[in-house]
Amino acid sequence: MFGLRGLHPDLEISGFETAFAEIVPRLAAQGFEVTIYCRASSHSAGNRAARVSGVDLVYVPSPGGKNLAAVVSTLLAVLHALCNRQFDVWFFVNVGMGHHCALARLSGRPVIMNVDGLDWTRGKWGPVARAYFYSAAKAAVRFCTQLVTDADAMRAYYLEHFRADSVMIPYGADIEDSVRPELIAAFSLRPQGYYLIVSRLIPENTLVEMLEGFAASHTTRALIVVGGANYADAFHERLKDIASHDSRIRLVGQVIDQVVLKELWCNCFMYLHGHSVGGTNPALLRAMGYGCAVLARDTVFNREVLEDAGRYFDANAPSVAAAIDAADDGGALPALRVAARERIRSRYTWERVTSEYADVFRRAAAQ
Repeated sequence: MFGLRGLHPDLEISGFETAFAEIVPRLAAQGFEVTIYCRASSHSAGNRAARVSGVDLVYVPSPGGKNLAAVVSTLLAVLHALCNRQFDVWFFVNVGMGHHCALARLSGRPVIMNVDGLDWTRGKWGPVARAYFYSAAKAAVRFCTQLVTDADAMRAYYLEHFRADSVMIPYGADIEDSVRPELIAAFSLRPQGYYLIVSRLIPENTLVEMLEGFAASHTTRALIVVGGANYADAFHERLKDIASHDSRIRLVGQVIDQVVLKELWCNCFMYLHGHSVGGTNPALLRAMGYGCAVLARDTVFNREVLEDAGRYFDANAPSVAAAIDAADDGGALPALRVAARERIRSRYTWERVTSEYADVFRRAAAQ
């Protein structure tokens, strides 16, 4: 596996790391011999075990800073694998690694990629980066022997724009309840006393509209925004400005402790999900598994996951404000919480997701 930071990185955990920390040990338990190439910079010196949960871990240098570390480290990993290892299947995550797949084909083995989202449409990237991601997507389509998408809508997009079919495998989630609600007291919160956003602070996640809409609503509850800003720019200054004029809105930064983060999800009144780019979102699934009532931006991806188990808003502040005011009495939310968990049970369990990946890998190896 290439493109991951690692199995359990202690720095910069993304949706991919969260997902494959669940999938890979289950594959190993089924008898797969799995090697993950890890970015050394995402693991402290004391967190670089060579084998964890039956999975081999190889750490490669990851120079290049935030924007280039993934590309450089994956290139080094592919070169190492070509020279030193024999794998039955080469698996990549992240469409940005599309050019690496051409090199991986020199192995003579199947090359599979989970293309994830539409990175060339993300607002955080400049024109050069967008052009690179689009070219990488075209390379993935050309050189991979199999593509994996994480939503039916994403599969349809690749069929329409690249004439490339794929296997659709979503992410998964666990169904869990709050066990330590007292942990949210560190944020001066009480159960059901706050709305919650857990998101990278980037433009396409509708954060300005959600904060402006919340500020215009009449709720007396707080809004807790979990997520870090990796750099300072006008967008992040806008978020801070909105929060500074409304005492209900609190930007609390990243919450690394997953136990605490789980309690924030489990005890929130409602979870706001503004993601607009990508397929099945891991944070949305986690919120559903934790029993959150969800208010999501109305996109084809979010509707595919939630169906009738959530409420929706358009990408503007008045729509957000109206949706919050409509939900604030809480009358309809218990039914949404039950429905969200039923969606996880019926489609998004880790066991089902792992079985679908296992089938893809077995078929590839057999061919």
